[in-house]
Amino acid sequence: MQITLIGVHQRNTPVTVRERLAFNLYELPDALVALRRYVDEGFILSTCNRVEVCAVTHNGMAGDEALKMFLVEQRGVDQAVFAPSLYVYHNEAVVRHLYRLAAGLDSMVLGEDQIVGQMKEALAIAHAAGAVGPVLHRVLHGALAAGKRARTHTGIATGHVSVVSVAIDAMRQYPDLLERGRVLVIGAGHIAELALKHLLAGGCSTITIVNRTEAHADALAQRYGVARRPWGDLNDALAASDIVVSCTSAPGVVLSQQMVERATAGRSTPLLLFDLAVPRDIDQGVAEIPGVYLYDVDALEPICRMNRALRAAEAERAETIIDGEVAKFMEWWAVQQAVPTIRALRKRAEDIRDAEIRRALARCPELSPQQRETVIALSTAIINKLLHEPIAALRDPEAGSELLTAVRRLFNIDDTAVYTSTNTT
Repeated sequence: MQITLIGVHQRNTPVTVRERLAFNLYELPDALVALRRYVDEGFILSTCNRVEVCAVTHNGMAGDEALKMFLVEQRGVDQAVFAPSLYVYHNEAVVRHLYRLAAGLDSMVLGEDQIVGQMKEALAIAHAAGAVGPVLHRVLHGALAAGKRARTHTGIATGHVSVVSVAIDAMRQYPDLLERGRVLVIGAGHIAELALKHLLAGGCSTITIVNRTEAHADALAQRYGVARRPWGDLNDALAASDIVVSCTSAPGVVLSQQMVERATAGRSTPLLLFDLAVPRDIDQGVAEIPGVYLYDVDALEPICRMNRALRAAEAERAETIIDGEVAKFMEWWAVQQAVPTIRALRKRAEDIRDAEIRRALARCPELSPQQRETVIALSTAIINKLLHEPIAALRDPEAGSELLTAVRRLFNIDDTAVYTSTNTT
């Protein structure tokens, strides 16, 4: 049994590739059902910075290839497109990665807490799809608990800790536009709400929301006291804005080059566009329009690097906490790895005992029921005493895989028996 994770990240994979691999929330349930055809347990995390597929498989190498094939078949992307930047983790490396992720240590913005909500949402969807079993349940809940502990006991989550807050920092390079405060937010999800909080805290008062699902936009507009316009007014709302934050879950372009060209015709002031969506909402051709400045999530990376440098000491403290939490999980995992072999070993001993008892009792028909029970109890006691020390040794987290292999060879227990034992208890 092996835990495997494959993925691509903003650090080494351009957004042009990530957006082709990304899953939106509406696609996840069906994708997770499809994933279960490849693996025993599965989980998918897709954000603006990363696309990751995590699984528990019986066969390690086959599991790696299964996850790659899953991405190819689900997203219609040739493996050659993402293979150069794909990372693959196994067992402890997976656990460490997910624990660091929940603590904000592997995020574009060091210490960001938005990832916690994204992980919880992805976990809830995976549970509802029946994709998460006991191993991933423990890994992911352990990750969320470890992340909370790291944030509580260090200063890693202080200051600007989200992509949206970094976007606000970039806006401050244009003080005149911020002072005018005419901001358009396209979308009504988590990132849109976070954008509203930061914009209002930064003094922006003229904010308008536009979203395809008007009920969601209505709710958000009322909650934060901002304006809302219907989706059909998007062109007019764009023309009336100085700053645009687009963060929808649309599968394709929301703002085309032609739309932006019309909105800026005859305009004397710049138009600042922030595309925080993956797949991207804004046609990249708009960057060629005079007076238009476009930032996507990758363009914000230089500010994020400065952010990470300022929090280096707190990150080290958080890493120490994560190390301890990973060690606890791996102790549990070592025992779990031994459990199938222990069950198969005990079953083999019981099968031998049962066969011998039947033969022995068949040759002694004169025994009374009480005497028969005594013979059976004696055989059970012998089995338990013989297996006690070997089982105790197998349960030792320090035992290692070599002992498991040796026991399987000594008692002629094949991998099929071990796997069957795992899935029938």
